[in-house]
Amino acid sequence: MTPTQPELHARVADLHARYVRAIDDDMLEVWPSLFSDPCRYAITTRENVNRKLPFGLIECTSQGMLADRVETFRRVNVFEPHTYIHHISGLVVAQEPDGTVRARSNFLVVRTMPDGESSLFAAGVYDDVIVVEADVALFRERIAIVESRRTDTLLALPL
Repeated sequence: MTPTQPELHARVADLHARYVRAIDDDMLEVWPSLFSDPCRYAITTRENVNRKLPFGLIECTSQGMLADRVETFRRVNVFEPHTYIHHISGLVVAQEPDGTVRARSNFLVVRTMPDGESSLFAAGVYDDVIVVEADVALFRERIAIVESRRTDTLLALPL
């Protein structure tokens, strides 16, 4: 049975909430399970998208590669503990004829250091392809399109 638009929007919003909870609550090992396998997770810049350049900053094509990113982050983050808060807004959802779901939303990520200083870590747009398997939405593709060409040295953190 095809979900109604409000049901579909609710499933996608729930996926977004589980995504940010996994990252912001430091449950990164859960993060890969929010993707189908195979999948595509990439970070690129608006400039690359506008110029139609294929190169992105980061690209993973399986849950195994996503798990490797988590392991990398765990190794990098041990020397400078800090926290992140994601804010997602402007979620737009549309079902495609093949049953997949397209979603687009804005994001801001704020990083807080141990001394309490907070700063904007990243801002941009998520461009997603989502599949619904057994009534659970999963990312088939999540492209994080960041506004700035400047990248932080700790981009190992999932955006």
